[in-house]
Amino acid sequence: MDSIFFTLSKFGTVLLYPLPVFFLLAILLLFKTKSGHGKFRLFQIILFLYLASNAFVANFLVQSLEKDFPPISIKDLPKAEVAIVLGGMIQTISAHPGRPELSDSADRLTDAVRIYKAGKVKKILFTGGSGLLFADVYKEADLAKELFLDLGVPEKDLIWENKSRNTYENAVETKKLLAENKLNSSILITSAFHMKRAAGCFEKQEISFVPYPTDYRATNLQSGAFELYIPSAGFLEQTTMAIKEWVGYFVYRAKSYL
Repeated sequence: MDSIFFTLSKFGTVLLYPLPVFFLLAILLLFKTKSGHGKFRLFQIILFLYLASNAFVANFLVQSLEKDFPPISIKDLPKAEVAIVLGGMIQTISAHPGRPELSDSADRLTDAVRIYKAGKVKKILFTGGSGLLFADVYKEADLAKELFLDLGVPEKDLIWENKSRNTYENAVETKKLLAENKLNSSILITSAFHMKRAAGCFEKQEISFVPYPTDYRATNLQSGAFELYIPSAGFLEQTTMAIKEWVGYFVYRAKSYL
């Protein structure tokens, strides 16, 4: 009985999700629309949103960014002087201001602590201010410092930079801090989907680093999970993220940031 309830609950909850409900209503409207031109326009809208919220399309786009940066075991990392952690995992406009709220990219921060505690680096440099337009009261680096301290990293081993607003500025500001602290070797930590653009920026600034990708978003499409075949906001978010990252990469190339 529990198995039947579990199965029915999975099918039933699909009807509560906004996207599947949208598609059901849109398809119903498609059949009720009499104009051939109107049907075609509505079909285009339905198809576009379906593809953007589809697991297979989202996965293809995410993998196009992650494929060149496979996972690395911490024990296989060479030792370096400092771990450079790129911001993007702390909510700076939380409903509870000043309280560190980790987002989906939390692996960037937690893996930095793991690398530090494994003895691979002696210091952690966190770079990131606020990338939000008109909302820069709280800086990621300031909130991250609190988390690092709570996780057992001594303040003497922390370096933080809270001025940068994007990946390019992360690299520029980090270069200044590395020079000030006479640090030459580093491990660059960021999400796998973001590493292509980040690595290009840091190479452009002639910063010596070993890339450590984390926070992988690609999905195992061979799992056969029912949820893979249902349009979802999660897959739509992945598609949006991947498109944004590719656009950012080519814009950075045009601006010679890479």
